[in-house]
Amino acid sequence: MSAPTVWQYRLRTAKGAWLAEVFLRSDGLFSVVSDFGSYGYWWRNPGRPIREFIVALADRDESDYLCSKLGPRDWWDGAATLKGIREHICTCRRDGSWTKERAAKEWQTLSEALTSWHVTDARDATEMDELQFHDWYRETTIDDASEFASYDFEPDLRAFCREVMPVLAPAIRAELAAEQQVQATQAGGAQP
Repeated sequence: MSAPTVWQYRLRTAKGAWLAEVFLRSDGLFSVVSDFGSYGYWWRNPGRPIREFIVALADRDESDYLCSKLGPRDWWDGAATLKGIREHICTCRRDGSWTKERAAKEWQTLSEALTSWHVTDARDATEMDELQFHDWYRETTIDDASEFASYDFEPDLRAFCREVMPVLAPAIRAELAAEQQVQATQAGGAQP
């Protein structure tokens, strides 16, 4: 069995600052050190050559897929959690499934959970931490309230997908185009 081919990409921002070092191996190994963290994954059978596969990921904005391969979705998203709870209360009131009194009670329960050392109204808060969520969960009468807990990939991982992948894809594309040009030149110069 022959050794895999290794490609290295030294990526920079548009202003020339270092962005990342990316290593790809022909057997599907992807490894990166970047300003947004270090990540790695091994696609054993991506269905096409690894460089083409990585370009396709970047072109299709497969950030959720890529993020799921590079890290867990376990970062508490307090802003999305609070937004979901507030929207649910408002929707239930607007569609008539809750009375005005029930909506007011749930809004008060949410406001009390967000209160720390000073009075907070749920309309003024921008996010809630996990402890506040558990305080709210203990007091709410909303069915399946645990479903409002929102988790995401770490912001650095999201930033990696957003900032590095769009720079990596053109670098790989340029390398593939140069290789094709060399192959075409060599094929055209061959003697029959």
